[in-house]
Amino acid sequence: MSPNPQPPASEPVRLSGERDFTLGDLHIRPSVREAIRDGERHHVEPRVMQVLVALVRAHGAVVSRDDLILSCWDGRVVGEAAINRCIFKLRELADAGEGRTFFQIETIARVGYRLEPIATIGEADAEPDAASIPPRVVQRSRSTRIALAAAAGVTLVAVALFASRYWPASTTPATVASSTEPSIAVLPFKNLSSEADAAYFAAGIQDEILTRLAKIGSLKVISRTSADRMAERPGSLKDIARQLGVANVLEGSVQRAGNTVRVNVQLIRVAGDDHLWAEDYDRRLDDVLSVENDIAGAIATALAAKITPSESEALAMQPTLNRQAYDLYLRGLVLFRRGGAQNLQAAAAALDQAVEIDPTFAVAWALLSRANGLLYFGGDGGEERRAAARRALDKALALKPGLVEVQLADGLYKYHVELDFRGASRALEALKAKWPGNVEVLQSLGLISRRLGRWPESVAYLREVLILDPLVAYNYSVLATTLSLSRDPTEAMKVLDSALELWPGDTDLLTQKIDLLQSTGQLDRADTELARLHPAKLDSYTLWARRVQFAYRRQFAEGLSYFESVRASPEVATWEPMEVGFLYLMLGDFRRQNGDAKGAKASYDAALVALLGVLKEQPDNPDVLTPVSIAYSGLGDKDAAMRYADHAAALHPLAEDPVDGSGLELYRATALARLGDRDGAIPALARLLRVPGSLTVDVLRLEPDFDALRGDPRFDQLLADGAAVKHE
Repeated sequence: MSPNPQPPASEPVRLSGERDFTLGDLHIRPSVREAIRDGERHHVEPRVMQVLVALVRAHGAVVSRDDLILSCWDGRVVGEAAINRCIFKLRELADAGEGRTFFQIETIARVGYRLEPIATIGEADAEPDAASIPPRVVQRSRSTRIALAAAAGVTLVAVALFASRYWPASTTPATVASSTEPSIAVLPFKNLSSEADAAYFAAGIQDEILTRLAKIGSLKVISRTSADRMAERPGSLKDIARQLGVANVLEGSVQRAGNTVRVNVQLIRVAGDDHLWAEDYDRRLDDVLSVENDIAGAIATALAAKITPSESEALAMQPTLNRQAYDLYLRGLVLFRRGGAQNLQAAAAALDQAVEIDPTFAVAWALLSRANGLLYFGGDGGEERRAAARRALDKALALKPGLVEVQLADGLYKYHVELDFRGASRALEALKAKWPGNVEVLQSLGLISRRLGRWPESVAYLREVLILDPLVAYNYSVLATTLSLSRDPTEAMKVLDSALELWPGDTDLLTQKIDLLQSTGQLDRADTELARLHPAKLDSYTLWARRVQFAYRRQFAEGLSYFESVRASPEVATWEPMEVGFLYLMLGDFRRQNGDAKGAKASYDAALVALLGVLKEQPDNPDVLTPVSIAYSGLGDKDAAMRYADHAAALHPLAEDPVDGSGLELYRATALARLGDRDGAIPALARLLRVPGSLTVDVLRLEPDFDALRGDPRFDQLLADGAAVKHE
């Protein structure tokens, strides 16, 4: 029996006119918003009571979300979070303890909800003056109750201290049974603020919650970048979860007005479209950090993630008590995540202001060090940025040397600024044990391990990155490059094919695949992939792919015609000097191969005009030194060619840097081969074939630059030995 005669599902619920009723031994009094059990009165929020009445008077039928909105919100536009919160509160009310419930609310995916009363055998009778809702009688065995309790509570010992300190009983989400690997993606929080400049605030809150979750070793947390990119794609939550490889998704919104902020979050188990937990947080801006801590801890409990004492302490950490400093930090954090020199400079400026306001803000000092370090690493800022990165790091280390954010800044300073790969590796490997879900740690370890010649370790780290950050094309590209350099082209091709399934039109991935096909002698397949490139695409990677295919096919006339047409393109007038230099370098080679010595010299001279201008500004840039060397080798100037090639190779010796060192030694050997120096080139090429790198026997076989070495027994033996290894 419903509290009143059953009205239409969409009829408004007016609590003042609703009769009292019972659910098992739970006595409900809608008119005064009370629930009575065991003689104790519990206040029920008006909106929550309205939803309960609407569900009860449906007599076990499904009530759609639209009907709930009409009956409980008078048809006003409300978000799903408002309904989810009411359902969560009702499920709390239904909990009778010791494995018993007064009623159950079933979620009907994408439709609505259904309420079913439950009474456990032995319950007291309902109050006689109240209407009774016929219950379904359930008696659970002792073993079942024990199993349920174990499933729900086995991990709560680890989080009890944190939960008792930071969650009021009324807001702690119901714990669910843990899977073998609790997993979550935090989708971008919606910015509901009216302030035009508040978008950074919502993005920063999302980032900080994700950062806290990533500190929990038992929880798989998808990186912010992949979660953001997936959210931009059309599709359901199930599509998002499947692509990201997670079982749960967190959605949220942030609304800031004056000195207050409202953060709404809902945790959804995607398989059943179950809302595990939802909550609204209304706080002063001064207290926004406690919201981030509460949300991260509540999610950990809801997903039954095991939390160590040190992780619990990290979750509860308050980096600053100054609202203005934290606001500036969030601005800097969002700008930092966007990357690029301009954003990094703006991030550093915001973080400078944050630490000026709160000089004890260690996390801000750490991020400031990283921003300046990346600007130095990328060549934007020189010694001034290097000094600023060191100064900020020293401040952070003096304040909180044990913070993982500070230790990350220390490891990345060793990597990006000092180029101390061994020191960076030690620091970041120690940090990985404390912060296993941090993608930046894993990616940096993968790149550093390559430079230390630890190729299997590098591949393992970069595969971990793909698990946590699966929707960033760069991650696939780096892993494929690493596999290719470590002489595993088959696995490299699998990675690239997987990436191209996700981004079929990505030119960078496609040209990388073409390069791999060319370097393994698969020219027919390379032709097929080249046909997928847009004919008007004239970036350096596309041009190089076409240059190699023309050269390996010995189509010198066709190659010259193509690059002459490129030179005549109006787009070339907008190119940077480096791009112009490469174009004339390729034109010089094709003119030389077509017997036009005069035209080749003019092209090489034009290439040098463009490249030497850049080199004047960047005298130690190997990316400029090497093409200058090749241009001089085309002119037959051995002294100049080897002077620049030796300078480049000395910047990254092969023994110290197997990645860049191998490539620079190959440039040097190529210059020698173009000059006809067999005694210098052949032993150098033999050494490069024995170590990880981009040189393959198929490149030796097909590349015209090595034509001057053909017929030498030593070179022929290299080809034969390489062919034998390839076919083993």
